[in-house]
Amino acid sequence: MKRIFFTLSALFCVTALFAQTITKTHVVAKGETITQIAKKYNTTNNVLFLLNPEAVDGLSENQILKIPTTSDIQHTVKSKETVYGIAKQYNIAIEKLYDLNPGLKEYGLKIGQQLNLTETTAIKNVQQLTGKPNASTVIVEKGETIYGIAVKNNTTVSVLYELNPGLQQNGLKVGQPINIPVGDKQTETASKPATKPKTITIQPKETLYSIAKAYGVSQEQLLQWNPDLKNGLKEGAVVIVGYNETDDKTVLLPVNENSKANFTKKGIDLTLPNDGSIRNLVLLLPFNVAQNNFNNPSINQNIKENVFLNMTLDFYSGAKLAIEHLKDKNYNLNVKFVDSKETNRALDVSTLKNDFDFSSTDVIIGPFFQKNVDAVSESFKDQQTIIVSPLSTDKGKPYPRQVHTMPNTDIVKRELLEYVVSKQDRVVAITDGKKTPATYFTTNYPSITTLTVKTDEKVSPTVLKNLLSETEMNYIVYDASSLTTTIELISTLKSLQKEYQIQLVTLEKLDILDSSDIQMNDLIALKYTFPSVTNDADNNKKAAFVKQYRTIYKKNPSRFATRGYDVTYDIITRMFESDENSNIFDYGSQQIENKFAYINENGGVYNNAVYILYYDKDLTIKEAK
Repeated sequence: MKRIFFTLSALFCVTALFAQTITKTHVVAKGETITQIAKKYNTTNNVLFLLNPEAVDGLSENQILKIPTTSDIQHTVKSKETVYGIAKQYNIAIEKLYDLNPGLKEYGLKIGQQLNLTETTAIKNVQQLTGKPNASTVIVEKGETIYGIAVKNNTTVSVLYELNPGLQQNGLKVGQPINIPVGDKQTETASKPATKPKTITIQPKETLYSIAKAYGVSQEQLLQWNPDLKNGLKEGAVVIVGYNETDDKTVLLPVNENSKANFTKKGIDLTLPNDGSIRNLVLLLPFNVAQNNFNNPSINQNIKENVFLNMTLDFYSGAKLAIEHLKDKNYNLNVKFVDSKETNRALDVSTLKNDFDFSSTDVIIGPFFQKNVDAVSESFKDQQTIIVSPLSTDKGKPYPRQVHTMPNTDIVKRELLEYVVSKQDRVVAITDGKKTPATYFTTNYPSITTLTVKTDEKVSPTVLKNLLSETEMNYIVYDASSLTTTIELISTLKSLQKEYQIQLVTLEKLDILDSSDIQMNDLIALKYTFPSVTNDADNNKKAAFVKQYRTIYKKNPSRFATRGYDVTYDIITRMFESDENSNIFDYGSQQIENKFAYINENGGVYNNAVYILYYDKDLTIKEAK
């Protein structure tokens, strides 16, 4: 009989329209699952989730679902749409959209453009482009060069330029998909000769601009070919400035028979068998029972004083409530809570594995500290168990079966900048270089104008006016820490609003803007916008959760309690709502206060979902569109 087991043992085990996608409807029968419906109509769970985002939260009897009648799942861009808005509409990470649509990041949206929303359609388009059924793509990693990619994939730079229109003019970008040729047989001979880098030695007083102009290349290409140039030119250094064709021996091109697996960034598909057998989930939480006697009345005082234990029990309470809410779905699931006995310094994985049998465990949520998550991942690297990091924003090590549920600071920063750049208006970054160097903007977002300020320096209104547009919205990305500079800038921006459209944006929620020296009304007037990994805006779903949690636990849920609920509910749902053809982390979802949209990056799996929030005129925080 299907059930959920909840045990604590001696271990304390404790409406969107799809362009060119004709749809029909299906009325959900009692007890039907998304997997059953997908199989019935010869489609996949993920496609149904794209067409019916509300289905991620589960199905109900008589619910009407859109069913695709074609395999081409695309979206036609309409006037005023943005990349951020489309990604949000379909619960897809922005980086995923870029992966599926080569050139989108470089050239932006065009009205009438058809965007791929699934890998199947994207791969078909690559095949049409190359004219070869076995064509594939690779994803540009940090520090890679055109020449390096050509050598690694046994092809030539000229072939890469031929298969990737605009690549020679625009250069490489980290995360960009590159089409590579793949033969129809096991190997074939390259039709063009290999290439060798053309180099020069830096002379005194040379600049990137002068070198780029002299050799007919872009400054961005020079940076891509020579990553160390971001630290500046050094006299006598040897740099690549292009490539020369040679008559070297021909190169063999190996066939990659799994182009779909190669289409995503490094990592493996995280799939689970869909044979109806029991799934096993372990939540590895730091109860530290040896130090915390839960039968002793003094434990209540200890909970009040021990912040870490308090956080653990809050997460535990949220997870328990999520499991309770999922019982009516009759998932064939066995859940156990296990004391990880971890501290911020270490976790004894060997003892843990001796004390508890993890051999049949499908998914582990925990531990809390990232270095301990890495230790567990290392110990389980030869096992098919998926390890979920629930709380840490550290990047950690990129294990292919480790899932980071918290967006790290780099992702948060990137998502905010992708949001403002997608608006295709004027963007000006003001930075003191302490958190984000000016080169970060110029290298990764060349369309952004950068203004560097010194500590306590006042931003001149005249200088700033020269950088603003009179016809477009001006997004001011502020990333400085001086209170004096901040107060003066807010005042300057307010005065300039009489002539210009201005919106204040930060790469994180800056504490300095909470200073009593800065008026809330000024931030509201500037529609202050910032990224957040949690949704601080009020909504009915959150209100209902808070009410129920308060009824059960006699207090309001902390952020850790809500996090425990969201992560647990999301992971369990993914364990059962994906089919054998799907990566269980391939679709987006939104829970009470957190949303999840995963990407494969640098060999790991990372949550790329970030809320973009702003201060509204009614004194509330709202989510930006």
